[in-house]
Amino acid sequence: MEDLKIPRVSSEDFITAFHTNAQAKRKPVNGQWEITFRCNLRCVHCYVAEDPAKKELTFPEITDILDQIHHEGCLWLCLTGGEPLVREDFLDIYTYAKKKGFLITLFTNGTLITPEIADYLQEYPPFMIDITLNSITSQTYERISRVPGSFERCLRGIHLILERNLPLTLKSIGMSLNRDEILKIKEYVEGLENVRFRYDSLIIPRLDGSKDPCQFRLSPHQVVEIEYSDHNMRQEWRECFQSCHKLCEPEDLFRCGGGISSFNISPYGDLGLCHLLRRPSFNLREGSFRKGFYQLFPKIRSAKYHTNSKCKDCRLWYLCPQCPGRAQLENGNPQMPVNYFCELAHKREAMKAVLVE
Repeated sequence: MEDLKIPRVSSEDFITAFHTNAQAKRKPVNGQWEITFRCNLRCVHCYVAEDPAKKELTFPEITDILDQIHHEGCLWLCLTGGEPLVREDFLDIYTYAKKKGFLITLFTNGTLITPEIADYLQEYPPFMIDITLNSITSQTYERISRVPGSFERCLRGIHLILERNLPLTLKSIGMSLNRDEILKIKEYVEGLENVRFRYDSLIIPRLDGSKDPCQFRLSPHQVVEIEYSDHNMRQEWRECFQSCHKLCEPEDLFRCGGGISSFNISPYGDLGLCHLLRRPSFNLREGSFRKGFYQLFPKIRSAKYHTNSKCKDCRLWYLCPQCPGRAQLENGNPQMPVNYFCELAHKREAMKAVLVE
């Protein structure tokens, strides 16, 4: 009798399969929660804008919503902001979510991590901690953060996490102020043990409509230049080019997974498809999570193109960051193309001849 051979499945493959199954069944397994828009830094590229007319959810309101999303099957939960550690009750929120069994990812700038907080996270570890590191020099870092002394506090927070062997990702946003440092940051991160690096170049207008952050965007040529200059990034794009990308329903406005198996909650209790698309939304102070997710979201996602937008049947859609949320922020119209994204998609397509034979 032959030995039974059980195939090995990586954690990444399992997570991918889990999310695929959740999307097929429309289950809200992946949530992002902006528990505050307040922050101790004033980063030039940040899209967040506080609304002084609104009040943040209280701790009892948050625990009630945590109970609801847990009941509906949410497993992965990202706590973000603003800077989530600004909330005095952050550890109370974290503890309640942890005891509910959520796999928690914490997005933070790292500057408010103390030995006491790091010890607590070591005792009750998250699934992942994401710390933003936009430079490895104090001069550039603080040109971006606009807070003196923040670079050293960020490094101290990183080292506190490293000392406790907690799961850590360091991420960087590429912009004009740190263009020449991105690959140096990546090299620094790769020199750390068991730390992941994540890079993005997308900068969007602020939620209050200001386009000030966009002045710090890299040009499409500069974005592609960075993506092409690194071996691992080249490999990711090679795999992307070799995949089959077909538009099954070219009339569909939404081509992402937002609102199918994922959701976003604002500090004020507004439930939305994602952190980019803020309207329409469903306020969880006025109704249940279940009603918002299963009644409002399908209506939003059923939207079709009703204009002659060139995005509708663009063959480069899979190379383009364009989406209704970003278009709404940029143009005030979820169907209007963002010219910057169009140019970026065509620059990326030009890489195809080099990367794929």
